Amino acid sequence: MTHYFDPEPEAEHRYRHFTAEFGGEVFAFCTDSGVFSADGIDRGTALLIETVLAFEPATAGEGERFLDLGCGFGAVAVVFSKLRPGFEIVASDVNRRALELTQCNLRLNNVTDALIVESDGFESLVGSFDLILQNPPIRCGKQTVYRLCKKSYSAPNPGGRMYIVNRKQQGAASSVTELCQYFAEVEIIKKKSGYWIICCAKQ
Repeated sequence: MTHYFDPEPEAEHRYRHFTAEFGGEVFAFCTDSGVFSADGIDRGTALLIETVLAFEPATAGEGERFLDLGCGFGAVAVVFSKLRPGFEIVASDVNRRALELTQCNLRLNNVTDALIVESDGFESLVGSFDLILQNPPIRCGKQTVYRLCKKSYSAPNPGGRMYIVNRKQQGAASSVTELCQYFAEVEIIKKKSGYWIICCAKQ
């Protein structure tokens, strides 16, 4: 049995199309089986997008690098490409089907300048970033999540921010404890419906 964090999902294709609204703009998406949250944008990712849009003003991002880490079908990359166009957008995932969907969804929303990278976590990513968003692969287990926490410290530029969404019942508090080992500033900036949005700032 394969999972959404496998490079080559074996699940039979089952495409779905839907729209979602963020920041007063409607976005079109295509999803497929074998990727995370194939039925649509999950509540955690939606809350992550909404929260970070509120914390990062419309004027933010000019000339800065933005990473959608573990991008799935590309919801974060698409929304921020349109609503925060100053950022240089990079979307990465280990799942090749997810990367194909991300490319498709960027085209659906008339985004042509985002960079898509196949990468297991940070392994194949080049350079550092000013803003990182991630919904960690909790189903991979704490060892994988903590590995991402540890490696995430070297990814932001000085002054960079990383936003993470985690569910309270799936170890949000322990993730905060782990992140505090690496980042001087770790803050829970939003709690809603059992989800925590955590912001880590690099000095």
